[in-house]
Amino acid sequence: MLGSIAKLLELYPDAQEAFEPSSDPNDYNFLISGQWIVIRKDQLSSKEKFLLSLISQKNDNKSVSNPWWSFLIHENDKVPNEKINVRVIQFEVQKLESDNRANEWLNVFKDTFDDVVDSFWINKYTGILIEKETKSNMDKLEVQRMIQLIDSDFYTKSHVYVGQFWPVDAKLPNIFDMERQLFHKSLEMKDNVNNLSTVILDFLIEQNLKNTDMFKSLKKRINIDAKTTQMINMLYKCDSNLAKTSKELFLHRNTLLYRMEKFHEQTDFDLKDRNDLVLCFLLLK
Repeated sequence: MLGSIAKLLELYPDAQEAFEPSSDPNDYNFLISGQWIVIRKDQLSSKEKFLLSLISQKNDNKSVSNPWWSFLIHENDKVPNEKINVRVIQFEVQKLESDNRANEWLNVFKDTFDDVVDSFWINKYTGILIEKETKSNMDKLEVQRMIQLIDSDFYTKSHVYVGQFWPVDAKLPNIFDMERQLFHKSLEMKDNVNNLSTVILDFLIEQNLKNTDMFKSLKKRINIDAKTTQMINMLYKCDSNLAKTSKELFLHRNTLLYRMEKFHEQTDFDLKDRNDLVLCFLLLK
């Protein structure tokens, strides 16, 4: 695998080997045999990023001996004997100094959940927690608060992807394949805890729209500045509620309406129309 890393560095001369992932949002990180490789995003197409993430996952798969993991990655077709719904919580933790410290971190993380089926490290940085569905499962916000406390105690920097609950059946490995891709996509995002709702738009745009001539041309024609970007993001976040949006932006409602009308005149997109707002929000991605 060291030879593979060397060949990769030949293909991307500006790529760098690193002890931990880069925190620069313009960098793309992936892991091969415990070695982080950092490449600038503008050097990679969507297809290249997808293929590199698959290489990273493939090497992760070889390093774990666990019946749940073997089932999830299609190595073992035997469905675990669990007539339950579970969710897979994936995590990446930076700045753990030793294996003992990593095990301590995982024990604390695991103990904050009520119904853990299994939990384990995949490699030095990433791991899995499988949780049974009950009436008391934490939501994304609660997980985010918990991670902030753990990171504060351990001086770590963690990213968590909270999966959906699914039945334990033959379909689960295929669903997990997609959740693995969403987890890798979530590592590029600003928030340290994500789920399907927070990642799916960015993922779909990157896979299907971002590199099309139509999308590029439309984004260039609209030419959205920083103030307009802030306005569109807040309108979307506030579900088109003008009073709430103006309060969040510290603007008078009439000032907000004026900016929206000006934008309509310049682009022909009416931000009061939900469909136009969603389209403009997607163009910001």
